Amino acid sequence: MNSVSRVSRIQEAPRIATGLALIAALAGVLLLRGWTLLFAVLLVSSLCLWEFYSLFWGPKKRLTSRIFGLALGCAMIVLTWNRRPQDALVCLGAGFVLASMSFLFRWDVVEEDSAFASSGIFLVGLAYVPLLLLPATYLSNVKLIFVLAAVGVSDTAAWFVGTRWGHHKLWPRVSPHKSSEGAIGSLVGCVIFCSVYGAIFGKLGWFSFALLGIVVNAFAQLGDLFESALKRSVHVKDSGNILPGHGGMLDRADSILFAMPMVAVVDEWFFFF
Repeated sequence: MNSVSRVSRIQEAPRIATGLALIAALAGVLLLRGWTLLFAVLLVSSLCLWEFYSLFWGPKKRLTSRIFGLALGCAMIVLTWNRRPQDALVCLGAGFVLASMSFLFRWDVVEEDSAFASSGIFLVGLAYVPLLLLPATYLSNVKLIFVLAAVGVSDTAAWFVGTRWGHHKLWPRVSPHKSSEGAIGSLVGCVIFCSVYGAIFGKLGWFSFALLGIVVNAFAQLGDLFESALKRSVHVKDSGNILPGHGGMLDRADSILFAMPMVAVVDEWFFFF
């Protein structure tokens, strides 16, 4: 083994260890469900939302806005878990009112050109993180495992193929390290997994799940690219450093945030499970 390979393996060790720890934690949460699942979703939502706000506001600014954002996000999740999703939308509406008031009074005092942008960031954070995580509070374990595993397989296949055979950049301006070969590997891996999982646990045939796999992978990759674009727009590499080898919680959840609500909506219409 040459020195480059040895260094690469050493660098990947924290990533692998963190990944295994996350899988173990997820298995425990799905086994217990109930309050454990609620707490896990609240924790993930709060960490992701804090990291999202930190991307644009820095680590210590606008603490009051962050606290209100986290409180509204948690309220949306708790109400949906308590089978009151209509009230969760009311919380989102309350977020809009608060953002509007923040813009109005802030602009009146200092007339900042960025006053409206800051208020928009507050509201977008609520729509981006807690709103998209709401299905995690009511999807069955079979559906949750399907989404999480499909995204996990997509990410792993993209990394494996991209690091070995990736030579053509997928979208350099948005994510300079992602390759077209990795994207194709991600798609193939996701379709294979979804087909097998659907044949075992699904109500429809494997071909229907193969088509679903294409859509899941497309949304997962778009979610990943969207978060990459956010980070590039503020010139940071990771959304945080809470997960060794992976960056922040938002770096891990970005694909899930786009894929999970899509699967929830599609399954309501076509009854895949």
